Amino acid sequence: MPQPPDGSGPLSPERPELLEMIAQATSMDSPTMLLDLASSLLAANEIAQQQSPDVASIQELGIEMLDNVAAETEPLLRIWAEMLGDEIFRRRVHRDLSATGSNSLPEWIHRADQIRPRRASAVISEVRIEETIFLEISTAGGPTTLATAVERSGSPFLEDAYLIDDSIDSVLADVASNPEFTGDRVDLSLADAAARLSEAFDMGEHMYPPSETETWPGMRGLLEWMLRLLPAGGTGFDFRMWEPEDISEIVEDFLRSPHAAKLSEQEAEHAHQLFELQANYGNNDPLRWSGSFVTRLMCELYPRKNIAPDDYMLLMPTTLSALVVYANERSGIDDVFTDNCLAAIEANRSRYEELVTGERRDDSPFPGAGPDEYLSELLTDLEDPESMIGRLLLDACAEAAGSYDALRSLDTEPLPSEGLETTGVADDIIGRLRSLETAILQASDELFGEPELATVTLRLLTEIARADPEIFRRRFADRTVIAALFWITAKNNDLFPRSGGNPTAMTIGRLQKRLGVSTSPKAKAATLLKAIGYDLNDFSEVVLGDPRYLISSYRRKIITTRDEFSEHMPD
Repeated sequence: MPQPPDGSGPLSPERPELLEMIAQATSMDSPTMLLDLASSLLAANEIAQQQSPDVASIQELGIEMLDNVAAETEPLLRIWAEMLGDEIFRRRVHRDLSATGSNSLPEWIHRADQIRPRRASAVISEVRIEETIFLEISTAGGPTTLATAVERSGSPFLEDAYLIDDSIDSVLADVASNPEFTGDRVDLSLADAAARLSEAFDMGEHMYPPSETETWPGMRGLLEWMLRLLPAGGTGFDFRMWEPEDISEIVEDFLRSPHAAKLSEQEAEHAHQLFELQANYGNNDPLRWSGSFVTRLMCELYPRKNIAPDDYMLLMPTTLSALVVYANERSGIDDVFTDNCLAAIEANRSRYEELVTGERRDDSPFPGAGPDEYLSELLTDLEDPESMIGRLLLDACAEAAGSYDALRSLDTEPLPSEGLETTGVADDIIGRLRSLETAILQASDELFGEPELATVTLRLLTEIARADPEIFRRRFADRTVIAALFWITAKNNDLFPRSGGNPTAMTIGRLQKRLGVSTSPKAKAATLLKAIGYDLNDFSEVVLGDPRYLISSYRRKIITTRDEFSEHMPD
């Protein structure tokens, strides 16, 4: 990606090297190099703007180019006119260049307004941990293909994007001819490609640290341009919501298999959570394992998500070794993936043991050396176990209410039935919000039997719309946003089943099925929450900390806990 010289913006209209790059890209027979240059310069300028408020916007630089070096920069300006999605800038470029533009440029540049996404396919690795989405871009100068690499561990997120100077058929033929390729090709409709790319792009925006490669975020401008041109209404990543009984069936089959014959009773106890973590935090398929997920499991997920005696935790790798062989053999995938898993287990064994016996607790949510020390200190401070438990429960209640003051004043009055409040909402998105309102009012009672949830969800919708109206100017299926909104508000009110939680019949999987959404609502929910300054934690818990978003039945539970342990309330 083009980099700015020290102390300057990424491009100056009269920089010789910039003009040389434009001339070189324009002279190529293929459009790939100029599209790459236009998108990369846009990304470089955005980065420079983040680092210094004095750097001019790309539109300002474009106007300066028109005024000073229009002939030399015309190819770049014509691409930017379409890529930026700024109608005012687009009209200015076309108006000025209609009088001064060159007729000697390649025809495809003059016809940049006809550049369109044409076809799409995806290649998915055999262990479902990686996917590359190929989008052929049609130009009057021939095709080029935008490849977007997606990491499918947990919620899919964009890892990289790059241009390939060829048609999608040629690209996929090259992939298929690779003797090491063992994945699947899936041809996508343009609408489905749009849904997958949008999900991966949105989730990638919330990753920390952000993905950065030789070509990303250089291709961001090109990808966003194509997303604006792709049709809406498609189906994104198809993720199954695994119910506990589904995992239990796999565990039972594993324990009956010869692979588990030598496991002790305690070793066998690890199996359920291992399968569950792969289903929910890995590739969504507990029967397909990769070395990369084994590494993540041993060095992050398993030590962080478990508080148990060290001797018990140290048994897990033995179970994992037997489990990956069973799972991959049952799925019939290439033995090389199982070999990679077993090698990863051995390579990470010592690190896992270090995390379990010591450093593991450094990454826990408890202050100090770990949960045992934290609880001991809290127990000492509060003098008896009942006080400790009471204070922990009260802290959770105060977090849900927003503060201890809010907890003290919480009541059980049912929320009123409210329509959409549009004060302060941008006029051009109100129609879109109205269509969401109708569906929310209907679904709240039908799906959850909680009419108050409609009020909560509409309040949240309004707050998000005020904070970031651009979300609702994008193309998306209404059902996708509705599922994400209910995913947020239902979690915030403890309406989904969890250990010790509400045993309601409505699971996340059933919510998706009833709304006709095949992909997890989590990615879109993360985008919506980000708009109001809320970042999901690693456990995907949602605690909005505002009584306005609490239905009366949940407030009643909170108040019951508050009153039971009122003597332990802090002053």
